[in-house]
Amino acid sequence: MKLAAKARMAVTGMADLAAFGGEQPVPLSAIAERQRLSLAFLEQVFSKLRRAGLVESRRGAAGGYVLAKDPAEIPLAAIVAAVEEEVRSTACQPGAHQGCTGTSARCLTHKLWADLDEHIDHWLTTRTLADVSGEVPQGFMEAAE
Repeated sequence: MKLAAKARMAVTGMADLAAFGGEQPVPLSAIAERQRLSLAFLEQVFSKLRRAGLVESRRGAAGGYVLAKDPAEIPLAAIVAAVEEEVRSTACQPGAHQGCTGTSARCLTHKLWADLDEHIDHWLTTRTLADVSGEVPQGFMEAAE
């Protein structure tokens, strides 16, 4: 299973904002450069994060983005949901009458994958942005330059 690019970029961008922003707005170009991310894609992702109330944008010469809440109050699940990503390991569509097999039947391993989804959801819900952004890896800034 692979987490979609939008979700990974959203968590990475917000972790950068939490680690390096503080009270000062951070331009997306700085995040893109530090994290080696596409600026255009980051702009799309942060637009969704802003609409979800997770970040605030500031205009002007010293503009950029700031977190709308304390990093400890932002569960990773909220970030993933804000960019409209769903972490799902079953082939079934939630709420649909069609099962994993393309019929109304469920596959033999459906419960296994559904249980895994529950564990992933619980993990993302109980981990916050503060858990991710708490420590900047040693040598990170030198490598980013």
